Amino acid sequence: MNKAKSSRILFSILLIVLTLFSTATIAYADTEDSNISPCYSSIDKNYAQLDITGVKAKCFASLSTKSPKNLKIVMELQKKKSNGYETVKTWTSSKTGTRLSMSESRNINALCTYRLKVTYTAGSEQVVAYKY
Repeated sequence: MNKAKSSRILFSILLIVLTLFSTATIAYADTEDSNISPCYSSIDKNYAQLDITGVKAKCFASLSTKSPKNLKIVMELQKKKSNGYETVKTWTSSKTGTRLSMSESRNINALCTYRLKVTYTAGSEQVVAYKY
């Protein structure tokens, strides 16, 4: 085998190996970074909490923005059914400003499973979150 042909083969193998390692590294980095969070232009922070104690469900949600906006929070307490979830109670709060929070509670059936669905709106931006 001549020297030019073996150099091309060696270069091709090296290129294939480097391509495989760079692809694997990108995939590894993408799956291991658990600190990825969505970036919004208006919403700075949103938080929701569902506490179930006995027959009482306590629901809390808050929203903050970087600048004053029309803010709205819609909390839906949802009960698990065989085909998904059904809303049993809805609460809404809204105002103009940079912070909005709300807290509500409701008696529930302790034998059922519930979740809290919260829809945050700041200006024209909307985010939906679930708490179990």
